[in-house]
Amino acid sequence: MKHSVGKQLTAGVANTLFTVPNGYKAEVSLLFISNHTGNNKLISAYWQHAHDPLHQIRIVDGYLLASTEFIKFDGSTIIMQSGDSMVLTPEVGSAMSAICTFDLRKEPQTVAFDGE
Repeated sequence: MKHSVGKQLTAGVANTLFTVPNGYKAEVSLLFISNHTGNNKLISAYWQHAHDPLHQIRIVDGYLLASTEFIKFDGSTIIMQSGDSMVLTPEVGSAMSAICTFDLRKEPQTVAFDGE
């Protein structure tokens, strides 16, 4: 079943946009981030693996968004496992929102690959 999760992000802290429920996988098809601030602000986003909280795969790392600008990642997919999270951290003093669209499927957990 397809879902879109949208959130007004809290500036200066890590915001978990969603966490894949137990027994499910998520196929992420869109990540959209918008800057509503009156000036340029930085944003970072990463995929955090459930099996190791320190294993953070950077999707965006300190990207500078101009006032009223947005970034959109689509046309490719990320397959996230049970317990994995999408986390976004906007710069202090910013006003940003994000939308993530994904297909949630009930499937068994796959084995982790070396280095994952």
